[in-house]
Amino acid sequence: MRRSLTDPPVNYKLQQMEPITVALIAIVLTLIAYAVYQANEINKFWSKLGVPHKKPLLFFGNSFNAVLMRKHFAENQLDVLKDFQNEPIVGFYDLLKPILLIKDVDYIEKVLVKDFMYFMDRGFPVDKRNAFDISLFSMNGKEWRALRYKLSPLFTTTKLKTMYGPMADCSQSLTSILDKFSEKEDVDLKDYLGRFAMDVIGSCAYGIDAKNLSEPENEFRRMGKKSFEFDKTQMFKFALINCAPKLAKFFRLSFTKPDVAEYFCNIIRDTIDYRREHHIVRNDFLQMFMTLKDKGNLELRINDPDDDYLQTDASYSVENIEFTDDMMIGNAFTFLNAGFEATAANSLLTIYELSKNKEIQDKARQEILKHVEEAGGKLTYEALRKMTYLEQCVKETLRKYPPVPGLMRVCNKEYTLPNGYKIPVGQSVMIPVAAVHKDPQIYPEPEEFRPERFDPDQTIPSCAFLPFGNGPRICIAMRFALLEIKHCTAKLLMNHEFKLSPNTKPFTISKKSFFMTPATPLLFNIKKISNLAM
Repeated sequence: MRRSLTDPPVNYKLQQMEPITVALIAIVLTLIAYAVYQANEINKFWSKLGVPHKKPLLFFGNSFNAVLMRKHFAENQLDVLKDFQNEPIVGFYDLLKPILLIKDVDYIEKVLVKDFMYFMDRGFPVDKRNAFDISLFSMNGKEWRALRYKLSPLFTTTKLKTMYGPMADCSQSLTSILDKFSEKEDVDLKDYLGRFAMDVIGSCAYGIDAKNLSEPENEFRRMGKKSFEFDKTQMFKFALINCAPKLAKFFRLSFTKPDVAEYFCNIIRDTIDYRREHHIVRNDFLQMFMTLKDKGNLELRINDPDDDYLQTDASYSVENIEFTDDMMIGNAFTFLNAGFEATAANSLLTIYELSKNKEIQDKARQEILKHVEEAGGKLTYEALRKMTYLEQCVKETLRKYPPVPGLMRVCNKEYTLPNGYKIPVGQSVMIPVAAVHKDPQIYPEPEEFRPERFDPDQTIPSCAFLPFGNGPRICIAMRFALLEIKHCTAKLLMNHEFKLSPNTKPFTISKKSFFMTPATPLLFNIKKISNLAM
């Protein structure tokens, strides 16, 4: 193409472009310089306050290995804290967010229990435009207190007993599947226990026959697994929600994948609509949610000492909070989602530890069979409650592999720690649960599996064992989760003997999971030892 005689010279065009280009480059460089300056200023935060800390990297803080998914974030924190064994508090940089790690158990007790009102909130943004974000987990302040009071009756001993029958049906299906394997086959239990956990929460909590054990490739199972896939996109979202909550709220970011939330919320909505239309009543969580929505409250009857953790100051009930449809959906979804991965993982890891320790496995089995025999050959709710050594095994697994490796809180009112350090309003604090559980001063030789640590004669500081948190904000579904793990383990041990396959690789924590799950399959050789247990 020929250039017209009237066209300006090429050099002239370039000369005209240069000021614009130079200006754009200057703006970009200025923004980069400003970002670097601000990041450097943030990285001086703990130095200015005199708080011991590890030198942070620009923009990555102390989370470089976690962000790049080289290590699980719990392992990353353990690496940071190993240089501060005798420090009660340590400064930590989660990317560009300074977080105070509190690792002394006496300090932890003040934060979680004694002075809880200073640290009531988790500090996560609540977007009320998303029904699945309106839950007990994320809510703050007066709304959280009132909702906690309303939901406490869902998890009393009386209510748990009504869930036990469907749970037992699911475990019977699980053992029937495991019966089919020969003693020499390598069995990856993770998938079967995951399917069992989904069936339990679907049946016990929502009256849904998910059929995960009988139809492992169904949509319910696929979406349940997807909800816990922790890829780099999820890591970015998590970092943005944690470090820039206002920006995350503006873009309507959520911890939950939108398609997963939509799928399960639709199931819950459809189930609610069907029950209302056909006047169906069941003894499950969803029915209690519906009753709470219709009546505005549930009757709270606490007659069992095990229910003491549910007791909440009665003054919380005076808060006038309406239990809306969105709140019902949000909490139903949260309980449904929370019941999948964590319980399955800890059931798996309990069997893993017992497989490595035959004497402990045999002792646990003897206790199980003794109480089952006393109960007429059935694994009843009452028989399960008597299995104290089995519970010690489960607790020791929860110590080594806590479901939630860290507890996040935000300071609501200026607070002074026993060492004189003042925590300002808005400061995020974290209890590094995994680090506390592996403190050799509390648990000698912490990498060893020793159920006797939890013998009734042993004394453990109240905030040295935190798999479900502690204080008023302790996991409300704690006893349901413990019941499921304990029941599943008892059912497996009374029917089968477990050995680790020689093909099982050394245990490492998966970097692609929020929970402390194995990175590679744990393979077991399973021997059927009874066909009479119920």
